[in-house]
Amino acid sequence: MNGKDIVKCIKAAEMKLTKKEASALMSIPYKTVVKIAKKYGIKFIDGRQKSYEPRRQAGIGPKPTSTINHDRERKEAKPAQPTAATRNPVRIKRDTSKGHYKRKLKKRLRDILHSDLDCNVKRELVYAAQWQEHQRSTKNKTKVGGAL
Repeated sequence: MNGKDIVKCIKAAEMKLTKKEASALMSIPYKTVVKIAKKYGIKFIDGRQKSYEPRRQAGIGPKPTSTINHDRERKEAKPAQPTAATRNPVRIKRDTSKGHYKRKLKKRLRDILHSDLDCNVKRELVYAAQWQEHQRSTKNKTKVGGAL
């Protein structure tokens, strides 16, 4: 324990190193660093403080998304649209009957056949629509309690 070791320990503590890092970096045995720290009251940070340091530094200062000052500067304006209570509620009507899918398929096939597409493209689209309908009906038939 000479004067150079004490100076090295003080510099390591100022650099916010732990005792183990100070002993490795300054090439001083760990036991010597511990003795010097106890004898001269040098405070090293521990591993928990070191791992928390970046979070602590990030917490200092104003946040970029802070709303502290923004609320004071904003003026209240009347809403452009009427509130939800005064508007008429929108009701969506859905066809829940079993024939809904058949009517939908017929309409889809009619739209495909009346379109200005090539004959081969029409055949593919009709086949795809019929395949989807087949898959849907197979799925419904094989549900629990359904007949295959």
